[in-house]
Amino acid sequence: MQIKQIMLRNLFIVISLVLGVSACTPTLDWRTVRSDDLLYEALYPGKPSRAEKLIIFGDQKLTMTIEASKVENSLYAVGVINIPKDISQKFDTKTFLKYLEAGMLSNLKNSPTPIEKTVTIKTAGQSGVDLSAKEWVIQGDGPDAKRRLLRLRIVERQFPDGQIQIYQQSLLQAMSGDVPLEKMIQSDGHEMFFSGFKPY
Repeated sequence: MQIKQIMLRNLFIVISLVLGVSACTPTLDWRTVRSDDLLYEALYPGKPSRAEKLIIFGDQKLTMTIEASKVENSLYAVGVINIPKDISQKFDTKTFLKYLEAGMLSNLKNSPTPIEKTVTIKTAGQSGVDLSAKEWVIQGDGPDAKRRLLRLRIVERQFPDGQIQIYQQSLLQAMSGDVPLEKMIQSDGHEMFFSGFKPY
C-alpha cells in the first residue's frame, strides 16, 4: 500500500508544543489516569496533556490522540488510533503497524539497530485478556541533537464488532553518559509507566 505522506516524523515536536504551555516541569507525582474515550488507563508521573495528530495512510485519514506528561528529562506518552469497523476489514493493519514503527524510530538519528522483543500486555479488569505487543529500545540523536533513549511499544486490539484500537506507548529520555542503558530501562520510571498501562 502506498503511503501518501509521512506524518509521524515530527511527533515529538507536536507533543513538545502541547507540553510547552507549562511554565515549569512537574516533579514525579504518579497517578492513574483513566481515558474512557480512548479505552485505556495508565500510570503517569504527572498530569498529562492531550493533542491530536492527523495521519494519512493510503487513502485513509486517521486521528492519533496523544496524552503525554513531561517530567524532568523524560517524556511519557500514549498515542491511540481507532480504526472503525466500517473500514477495518479492508484496512492493511500489518503494513500500518510497520509504518508507525518506522515513523517513531526515525525520530532518532545516528542510532544502532533497535533492540526488539515481543511482550505481553494485560487488559484492565479481573478477567483481563493478554495482548501481544512489540517493543523497541533505541538510542540516538533527537531533533535537538541531544542523545536520547526511546522505548516504544505498539499493541493492537481487535474488538468483536470489528473495530480496531491501536496503542502506541513511548518513553523518550535524555541519555546520561554515566548510566548504562540496562539500568535506565530497569529504573522505577520505566517499570511504573510500562507496567501501569492497561487497555480496556
